[in-house]
Parts: sequence; C-alpha cells; structure tokens
Amino acid sequence: MHADAGKPVFLNTGVHHAREWPTAEFVLEFAWEALQRDGSDPRITSLLERGKLISVPVVNPDGYDISRSLIQEQKRKNCRVNPGEIPTEAECTDPANFSFGVDPNRNYGAFWGGPGSSADRTASNHRGEAPWSEPEIRNMRALSAANQVTVAINNHTPDERLLRAPSSSNEPIPADVVVYDALAQLLGADLQFPAGPWTEIYYEASGTAEQTAYYGAGTLAFTPELTPGFGGADRFHPPYEYVVDQYLGTDFYEGSSIRAAYLTAFGAAVDPARHSVIRGKAPRRTRLTISKRFTLDTSAVDGTGPVTSLPHELRTTMTVPWSGRFTWHVNPSLRPSQYASAHLAESWTITCGRGGNRAVQVTVARGGSAYADMSGCPRGPKVEP
Repeated sequence: MHADAGKPVFLNTGVHHAREWPTAEFVLEFAWEALQRDGSDPRITSLLERGKLISVPVVNPDGYDISRSLIQEQKRKNCRVNPGEIPTEAECTDPANFSFGVDPNRNYGAFWGGPGSSADRTASNHRGEAPWSEPEIRNMRALSAANQVTVAINNHTPDERLLRAPSSSNEPIPADVVVYDALAQLLGADLQFPAGPWTEIYYEASGTAEQTAYYGAGTLAFTPELTPGFGGADRFHPPYEYVVDQYLGTDFYEGSSIRAAYLTAFGAAVDPARHSVIRGKAPRRTRLTISKRFTLDTSAVDGTGPVTSLPHELRTTMTVPWSGRFTWHVNPSLRPSQYASAHLAESWTITCGRGGNRAVQVTVARGGSAYADMSGCPRGPKVEP
C-alpha cells in the first residue's frame, strides 16, 4: 500500500512510561502478526486493505533503555535532568537522578499544566517546562499531524481499565460522546475491563495523549491499563508468560485479550461511520494536500496561571489514482471544542501543485461525506499505472 493512498490510520503506541515493558511487546507482536498474516488471515487482510497500521513500540526510548537494562528498573519518566538541556549518558544512569525526568504522558499540548500534572521536577507526573518540550512528544505530534489517525491506542500497565477522554476535570463532556463511549465499551469488553473516562474510573491527568488526539484531530483515542494482578517489582512488568497470556487472552488472563482489542480498534479505524470521507476528481497522479491550522489551548496552569493558545497544523497528502477519482478517509473537519460539548465550525483545505494553485474548502462531519472537485489541478507525472 502506498503511504499516501488516502486510507485511515490506526495508531498503536507503547512505552510512554519506561517501566511498562509489556506495552512494547504488545505493539510489536501485533505489527508482526499483521505482516505475517496479511494475505492468509481474512480479517487482517481486509483491515490492511482498507486502512493503515502505524506502530510505535517505544515512545520513550531513553527511559526504556535505562529501565530494561535494569540500571534503574522502576524508571517511569524520560531522562531529562535539567530543563532545556540534553542529558548525557552519565546523567541518565546516575542513581542520584532517578527522580528527575519528564512524564511523556503529561507533556502533550492540549490541557497541559492542569490537574494531575506537576511542576515539581521530582514528581512522577512532572509535565516538563512547556507543552511539547520533550523530543519524544514532539515526534508524536509530528507523526499524528502528518497522518489521518482515526483511532489510537496508547498502551500502559497495570491497572485493569480502558480509558478515554476526558482525563481531567476541566474538560467538557466530549462532543462525540456517544460514538466515543460506544467504542470504549467494545474495547473494554475485549479486555473484560471497566471502560470510561479517566475522571470517572481512574484519576485526573492533564497533557495526555488522548487529549491532544481528540481535541486536536477528533481521533478516538484510548489507554488500556494492561497486565494487572501483580505487586512489587513485577507490578509494571510481570514475568513474560503473563504478557503472552494478556496478548492472547489465555490462562491467567482468560478472555482478556489485547489482541482482540487491537482488531476491534483497527476495525473501528477503517469504519467510515466513525470518521469522514471526501471523494472527488482530479487529474491522475496529482499530489493533493489536505490541511487545517488552528490553536489548541493549555489549561490554566495549576488552576491560576494563564491559558496559552498553541499553534497547531494538520497536513497530510495523497496521490490521485490513475482513474482520476479519489476517496480520502479523514478525520472530521468539525473539531471538538475544548470548552463545550460542541463541534467547532472548521473546514479542511485541499490544495494541489507546489504553489497550492487550486484550493477547495471542505466541511464534513463525523460519519459524513463530501465532494471536492480538483479537476483544475495540473496533471501529475506521466507515469503508466
């Protein structure tokens, strides 16, 4: 499949938190299974024909290396020691710096600085010096902004819950709460875990992956808390056989399968009823770009500080097929509000050519479709199909 084929994306990530080793294994195993079974397993083959799978096994590589190497096994955060300074290997591995670092899952832009995050550099939920201050999370922002991620799973351990937004008390009820919660309940059923908002079934957290994904693009994003039932040193990463059980839903985790949840999530990602579709015509092999610029707001930092509006852009591309007709699976242009259970009246802009010499505005809701006539674009390269 071409990277720019206009297909919806299922994003699967692991190891935001360094000591949560099983999450890397789950993401890798599902990606490997998809590769191995494409063409032989009808369900997986169909999903890969209709959508695109992006897997990020380790969001926090430096922290993971420190933890997995048993240098600081219970490391949660990344290796940041001093704000704005790249840490050296010696600083990362120094036991005196164990408590320092930024929690990657408190460093995302939307609602950054709110409840459930801390300015204390030694706190386990330290949010960093600014939204997206950490390279790991800037990478995730760039990856998500360049793809039409319709469903995302951000894997964690070990607290036996399936979480969705809102994750903090200063968020509204999501504008898409019916479709969003319905998918949460399906995923929770695959895992036999309670499913719902962070604020109702877990605790408060701000600057999370779910917040930026949902309020930034309308992505239906979730956190499963996996491999429960262990304490002490095994709490966040139990013996490996239990990781296998959780993936398959066998033995210790009979009936609780993250593999099943991934298949459900991928199926939801390719379902047009859960995102939007733009169809149109353009000269064959034309390169089209769809984009949108807006701002995301932080929280009022610690309840009293200022709210900062952060410039944000979504920009993806596709190449028009040889037929001259295209179908583009995208997130809704009507983006969820950070302040009310409502959608913002925003539009996508579709352009073509290096200078964007034709631009069409398209407004489309979740589950809806729209048409874009790009026939005035210049013809693409003269390459036979």
